Amino acid sequence: MIDGRKVLITGHTGQVGSRVAGFLALRCELWGLARYSAPGSLEAAEKLGVRPLKGDLGSGELDGIPDGLDYVIHFAASTYPATHEEGLTQNSDACGFLMHRCREAKAFLHVSTTGVYSRNPDPHHRYREDDPLGSQTDYAPFYGGTKAAGEAVVRAFSRTLGLPATIARMNVAYGGAQGDGGLPGKLLDAVLKGDPVRIPKSYPRLQMPIHEDDIARQVEPLLAVAEVGGNIVNWSGDDVVNVEDMARYLGELTGVEPKFERTDDGPAKSQGVVDTTKRMSLIGPCRVDWRDGFRRMAQARTARRPIKS
Repeated sequence: MIDGRKVLITGHTGQVGSRVAGFLALRCELWGLARYSAPGSLEAAEKLGVRPLKGDLGSGELDGIPDGLDYVIHFAASTYPATHEEGLTQNSDACGFLMHRCREAKAFLHVSTTGVYSRNPDPHHRYREDDPLGSQTDYAPFYGGTKAAGEAVVRAFSRTLGLPATIARMNVAYGGAQGDGGLPGKLLDAVLKGDPVRIPKSYPRLQMPIHEDDIARQVEPLLAVAEVGGNIVNWSGDDVVNVEDMARYLGELTGVEPKFERTDDGPAKSQGVVDTTKRMSLIGPCRVDWRDGFRRMAQARTARRPIKS
């Protein structure tokens, strides 16, 4: 459905969005909206096959967006906003500005986060798409709440404009050498530096990491299931993995024994385990097993260190 179409992507200068952009640019006319404030970011986008557009989502400076778009893929987000107002501007207002400007599109994919869920005390609880929202993200206090606000904007504009939308709640994303690597990349850095990995003492810290290759492949199917009013889908890997097991496996790959700090002080249980029933029924399973994905990530991020095959 996307072959030869006119597509707009945001967030393509970031860790996961750049992989998605490179994957899609081979098949469609891909335009990329960003501020391009980082040196070399515009040239990097062009190298991926993206047609760069300078603009600012938060302020609504979107005049350069071309008419006749078929699909919009919205990865851009402020993950660590310094204030609530900054988060609302970048993660909520921006959605409305973008949807209004691209209201003639066939479908809109909004990438949200599993951090919008109200935290359940059971660390094994699998969050469903209809679970209560509470927006607790300890690593970034102003992130979860403003992403939940962004979902509300997407739902409202989808209904107002008649623009079909999918709201995909992303779990832990990881993959290549770009960016900070997300949680898996940070674990790898900690293991290699000999820094202690902080894990709970009395309960498991569980996540469902999804590799960037699966993310790139699943963008088109997620666009295909867009609905007016917003079709909400949990977007994670298929494997439930303990963070301690992640660190130990990275230690095996690199030959470095990980260190751990076991404490229940600090951040509470995260929203790391989600119900994938809906995603499985709509777009199918992932292809990258977490161990294979972690090995490939370690190879990409440690070019000078031999990685166990």
